[in-house]
Amino acid sequence: MSDLISLDTVIVRRDNLLTSELSETELALLNVERVLYYGMDETAKAVWDYLDKPRSIVAVCDYLLTQFAVDRETCERETLAFINDAIKDDLVYVVNNAS
Repeated sequence: MSDLISLDTVIVRRDNLLTSELSETELALLNVERVLYYGMDETAKAVWDYLDKPRSIVAVCDYLLTQFAVDRETCERETLAFINDAIKDDLVYVVNNAS
């Protein structure tokens, strides 16, 4: 399913992960079930914080465009890639796939 997401896909973060805010711009996640540790930089942390409730990927991009100096095409491409990886790593899940 993760390879079939689109900008209209609605996703949300998993709530069963251990998190630790390392700084205002860094976050550490631990997936205990998979015994995997993840470090998130400022942009990834912004996405994680924004996914506290179900949101479409286009909404995530719209939010990121207000927070960072990036063009829409780059933002959409990199956000889709990040979300695909996050789905594969079981950090977020698809609520509604409109693709």
